[in-house]
Amino acid sequence: MSWPPGSHGSTFGGNPLACAAGLVTLDLLEEGLMENASRVGGQMQDGLREIAQNHPQVTDVRGLGLMVALELKTPDLAAQLVQRAFERGLLLLTAGARAVRICPPLVLDHEEAATGLEIIAAALD
Repeated sequence: MSWPPGSHGSTFGGNPLACAAGLVTLDLLEEGLMENASRVGGQMQDGLREIAQNHPQVTDVRGLGLMVALELKTPDLAAQLVQRAFERGLLLLTAGARAVRICPPLVLDHEEAATGLEIIAAALD
């Protein structure tokens, strides 16, 4: 990259480091991270549906792969879940008015997913 100063003014314009990181990421995805996301994501959705059966404040469980969400009856219940999970060591984020987004890294394994589900269940109790 031998551009003169000021000629690269785009956040999205790319650079050699970003391109190299992107290529490595594509390799990792093709070498099993997508399958892991599908497998562990299924575990997460099944676990969340089981949790929802015992917690009437949960109105929906949805997602694709490891990007899943719980929808709660009210925005206050969603905010409480985020706070209570945080107090137990799990970072969650609201999405929209009543949903709580669960979007872990693609390398999440079955044991880590089980721990997260336990924390979510405890935070809803």
